[in-house]
Amino acid sequence: MEQQPHQSKSASYISKLFVCTSVDCKDEIEEKFERSFVNLQQQISGLGDKEMHDILSQIACKDKQHDEMSIGLLYIMLTDPIMAPKTYRDITLVSRDGMSVIVANLTLLVAEKYSKLTEGACRQIIWVLREFVKHQVLSVENVIWNCLRQAGGGDVSHKNLYLVENLLDIFIEYRNWLETNPFLVQSIVYSYVRLIEDHSNPALASLRQKEVNFTISLIRDRFQDVIPLGRDFVRLLQNVARIPEFEQLWRDVLYNPKSLHPTFNGIWQLLQIRTSRRFLQCRLLPEMERKLHFLASSVKFGNQKRYQDWFQDKYFSTPESHSLRSDLIRFIINVIHPTNDMLCSDIIPRWAIIGWLISSCTNPIASANAKLSLFYDWLFFDPTKDNIMNIEPGILVMYHSIRNHPFVSSTLLDFLCRITKNFYVKYEDKIRMGVYNSLKLILDKQVIPNLQPLFESPKLDRELRNLIRDNFREFVSPAATNSLSQPLYPTICSIQAPIFKKETDQRIMQCSQDHFEIGEATFNANSDTIVSLLDGENKIVVIPTETLTTDNEVVFSDEDVEGVGRPNKNEENTDDDDDLPLSDSKKSHLLKK
Repeated sequence: MEQQPHQSKSASYISKLFVCTSVDCKDEIEEKFERSFVNLQQQISGLGDKEMHDILSQIACKDKQHDEMSIGLLYIMLTDPIMAPKTYRDITLVSRDGMSVIVANLTLLVAEKYSKLTEGACRQIIWVLREFVKHQVLSVENVIWNCLRQAGGGDVSHKNLYLVENLLDIFIEYRNWLETNPFLVQSIVYSYVRLIEDHSNPALASLRQKEVNFTISLIRDRFQDVIPLGRDFVRLLQNVARIPEFEQLWRDVLYNPKSLHPTFNGIWQLLQIRTSRRFLQCRLLPEMERKLHFLASSVKFGNQKRYQDWFQDKYFSTPESHSLRSDLIRFIINVIHPTNDMLCSDIIPRWAIIGWLISSCTNPIASANAKLSLFYDWLFFDPTKDNIMNIEPGILVMYHSIRNHPFVSSTLLDFLCRITKNFYVKYEDKIRMGVYNSLKLILDKQVIPNLQPLFESPKLDRELRNLIRDNFREFVSPAATNSLSQPLYPTICSIQAPIFKKETDQRIMQCSQDHFEIGEATFNANSDTIVSLLDGENKIVVIPTETLTTDNEVVFSDEDVEGVGRPNKNEENTDDDDDLPLSDSKKSHLLKK
């Protein structure tokens, strides 16, 4: 009975900024916004323009009141479209910090609460953002980057399409300003190439064509900024390679690279560049990222099913959402790097989450894409500069599944064998060396004791065992092991112990041009077209993939790792300084200068 007044208050409260249910209390952020608005109104209500300007100028002289005034004025712009233009003019007259308080609070609002904003507030954010870009307000790129993150992949809802199209209109209108910020160019190109994949519905033809025209133009005009996007950019390009404009871009990339930029030497240059974690992060909704971090850091192994069911219902409920699985797997592999304490705990490991994402996929094309995302780093792995944490999940999901879930292991092994040969025929030897280096380092670092229980398991059919023997003969039999002095593969890079690099508290976006990683295509340099893992409808199909149903979803548990010790985290050996600690994703919404 004591809680009844509180419940009544919650039920009667109607937010102007957020969509709230009858059981929702005021959000902490809205409390701050509304309190600032009320205090501001008490001081300026009923005043004429001159008197109001004088009061605002006086308030602006005091730090605390200046911040509160700024938030109150932002609240008006987000909740009152009629008053927004006048309010913006007032801000430009009295703000003494270049609107940094307003930009910082709008950035926080978009990063943390966008999914709860009312439709009107979402429209007003676009209006405010356009004004910021028009007047080149400092740090507006923070707001843009967080808006890009909210433009979710695999989502063709009206709210998401509104955001995607209106951001695109701003970029087109203020193209000259955009091109002065290389990091934004990279983020926008990476995001829209990914989003175009989801807009194949004829009803979205107009939007898709506008996206294609802008993205192709930006890529060609700013190719020197695009090169650092690296492997994952190649992977995304493959999914749109049948669109005529992208098909022509592919021909130039493959056969006329100098036409794109004098320093560009071809597709292999992109494939050797590791994609920055920041771009992989950019393709996950902040809310989705927080849920994924919670799953990987707080849920005990064996208790994860109800969380996975919730995640499935929330994010995988539409046909278009299947494409998200590749984004999630790439993020888990490259961004979520658990600490040694977490690796030794009973928290669900990364490989089990990835195994669930792959085994629960009911779309054969999305399933093939997900498998490629799992093994993508293997194909180009260089032990002198790449991180073993990026190849560890692939071997562990196969190794731990062979006993209780042999179907998972066999399909992944089959995929790995075939992709090694077919991904890029021209550079098959280099790709084989990358896979060899991956397996060699896995054994050297004792990620698993040995490969025999996996490669020679009686649960694999004879054809697959022969395929494994043909591709990985040095790892299968004693005879092959003894022949390491005359290896099947090209000369192998020396394998060095990785240099430890402590994961730091990273809350800001990296603007430097880092190295990066990802891919998904087979190329034939002797043909006029791209020979890819794509069929006529622009989908990956080279690897035979059995259609999975939800009944085939694998529920991994700690029984799958019985008798096998948990590996310690291998030390980091990477030049990517923008690593995101598993423990801190909440405030990674700012750009690092």
